[in-house]
Amino acid sequence: MKLHQQYLLLHSQFGQLVEHEVTLSDLAELLECTHRNTLTIVKKMIAQDWIRWVSQRGRGRRSTLTLLIPADQIAAEYMMQAMNRRELQQAAEQVGAYSSSTTMQDHLNQWLLGYSGHHTETGSHYERIDTLRLPIRQQLHALDPLFINLLAESFVTSHVFDGLVQRNEHGEIVPCLSHTWDISSDRKTWFFYLRKGITFHNGHLLTAADVVYTFERLQSTERRTLYRDVSKQILSLEATDPLTVCFKLKAPHELFLPFLSTSRAAIVSQATYGQHKDGDKEPDVPNTMQRPIGTGPFKVTTWDDHLCRLEAFPMYFQGRAHLDRVDILQIPWSAPAHLDEKQDIESPFFHLVHNPSSSEGRDWTQISAGVMVRKLLTCNTQKTGPLSDPDVRAHVQACITKLYGNGMNESNERDPGDADKVLMNAEELTYLSQHSTFDLPIPLHITTIPQYRMDARRLASSLEMYGFTCTVRIGTMEQFKGNLRLESDLILFSLIRDRDEELRRYDLYLTLSEHLEESSKKSVQEMLKAVVASQIAADRSAELDRIEQFLVQQSLLFHLTEKPVETAYLPSVRGLSFNSQGWVNLRHIWFP
Repeated sequence: MKLHQQYLLLHSQFGQLVEHEVTLSDLAELLECTHRNTLTIVKKMIAQDWIRWVSQRGRGRRSTLTLLIPADQIAAEYMMQAMNRRELQQAAEQVGAYSSSTTMQDHLNQWLLGYSGHHTETGSHYERIDTLRLPIRQQLHALDPLFINLLAESFVTSHVFDGLVQRNEHGEIVPCLSHTWDISSDRKTWFFYLRKGITFHNGHLLTAADVVYTFERLQSTERRTLYRDVSKQILSLEATDPLTVCFKLKAPHELFLPFLSTSRAAIVSQATYGQHKDGDKEPDVPNTMQRPIGTGPFKVTTWDDHLCRLEAFPMYFQGRAHLDRVDILQIPWSAPAHLDEKQDIESPFFHLVHNPSSSEGRDWTQISAGVMVRKLLTCNTQKTGPLSDPDVRAHVQACITKLYGNGMNESNERDPGDADKVLMNAEELTYLSQHSTFDLPIPLHITTIPQYRMDARRLASSLEMYGFTCTVRIGTMEQFKGNLRLESDLILFSLIRDRDEELRRYDLYLTLSEHLEESSKKSVQEMLKAVVASQIAADRSAELDRIEQFLVQQSLLFHLTEKPVETAYLPSVRGLSFNSQGWVNLRHIWFP
């Protein structure tokens, strides 16, 4: 048993800064070791200034023990040592009891600034090995493009897999696995021509059969995947030869090509992922720890509950990455069960990452990736309830405007939970109560995902000051995609405004239409048809704006806050660039 663990055991028994009369025999029994070893342990703790020990000689005489150091500080030190030794499982088990401690998290976060980032070591042949360590807050549950939900998962898969096309740094769609493509005059038939000699990480050559398998797999799933409606527009596809794939669409769809550039359309190996196709394994249940096989610049060499190691794929067709290795560490004290409610889903990383919180005192540089995150609230009018009344929705909208204002900048956001800042004065509250056309209080159910739990609770407590009684329901991402939304009145979530914003807005409004009453649902879906029919990007954007205006005017969609996603990095980082989602492109990063 290590000294840190032994101290934590003593702390759990005796507590801190309180004198306790004990004998060495008492301690030996507690620590489960001999009298001699106990004496050695006591001496070591005295030398570390962890304890004060006033010894009393003689059999049965009781000495005085005082513990001087907080348990969470010792646990943090133990955690750091364990992570340095890559003993993440031990660290996770040890830190569990202290994960809610702010003091401990401060210790660990400060230590992480030194632990993470760039590290160089010498290989067995005296070569230089460059490693980038990225601690993350989100657990990596899946790295299969079919099953990913979280942004951290999307970040990893974007470096392990490729699509037929990709977006460059200017947001333009350019060739990737396919070197070019042709489109028929009616824009319903698409031919993609694959590059020769591209290999998956397991050495298998990429062929058109892998592309066909990827999209057949995507179409056959019952999962509510992102951009699912676009993939469902594929009428048929076939490999016309080993390097050519033909897609036939049900109708022209101008978001089809942008969809092919997303992580959801990443190409997987039929030999790897198709092995259970005709077996007894349920195709919609992921083998969560199956090591992913893609064609991307990095291959996964280790993946467990605490570490995902990416190593440069030397045969990458667009050029080898400068980094040799990227260690992505799931930090145990930030596991979902103990998630800090102030952390946002769009900020999964600690270092060289989005919206870092511990950059004070360091020579950091801040750069915007051109990505915004907008938090939204929508109404479920398909459900019979108070929001079926347009006047009630208008009242909610008026309250949201008062709570959040019109300035959409989250950095200046007022705290709706702070009564001193937002509480209405007595005359205003009385006026609303006396002149409303509906009875107060109004019961509402608010639904969101765990990462926005705090936002939902703050909103609920604030709305109660305006004549509502609110219940907050939290569901997993899969529950949120299902019936949970349809059982609620208000749904809180976010829209990421990146280079895929057009696709994201289309998917958002289509999903939103599913919980609108029939008239509004029909209006939104008719406007969405106009979006996908237009070949001109400006016209599609204008049509999406028209949908948003309609939803706001009908008090069906409320904007809460908006903030930019920024990346902080040390000046030693070179080659910093971003992909379409605002993620740092690890392939281009290097360190002098």
